[in-house]
Amino acid sequence: MGIRLIAAVLAMFCGAFFGLYRSEKLKKYVIVCTESDKVFRLAETLIRSCGTDIFSIFTVLKRENFSKLGFISKLSDEYSAEIDFHSQWRRLLTNEADIPHEEKGILLDFGELLGTSDIDGQLDGITAFRSLMQERYELRSAEYHSKAKLYRSVGVLTGVMVGIMVI
Repeated sequence: MGIRLIAAVLAMFCGAFFGLYRSEKLKKYVIVCTESDKVFRLAETLIRSCGTDIFSIFTVLKRENFSKLGFISKLSDEYSAEIDFHSQWRRLLTNEADIPHEEKGILLDFGELLGTSDIDGQLDGITAFRSLMQERYELRSAEYHSKAKLYRSVGVLTGVMVGIMVI
């Protein structure tokens, strides 16, 4: 009887942790959108104020703390002929597993835009990317608010049901 009780409690905890994991995954998606918007705003400010180049922009961005956009900290600090910023951006972002596909696409396009046109063209592109990311944020936020509590509740209930079945 003691082993069954322990198994029931473990099943309940497993269900609860799985529900919590799924809920946190949705929260991470919301954070990716907010951090992406912060990247866009910082780049827009730097380009608008002094026409900053790509490497200066990402030197400033690397000083910021992006918990879900970790690939930014891996970008090159210095300009050299051997470093192609766009391919480095694409490679690092593609290897990032925690960023959803849609947001990754917007960030890839943003990386391709930087340094390829004049200041006005870059600012117009960044404005378009900000509006796309805002739409993604609203979708992810609504998804988080509607499903996160459900995932946590269903996880606990599933764990309790399995626990009862074990007993």
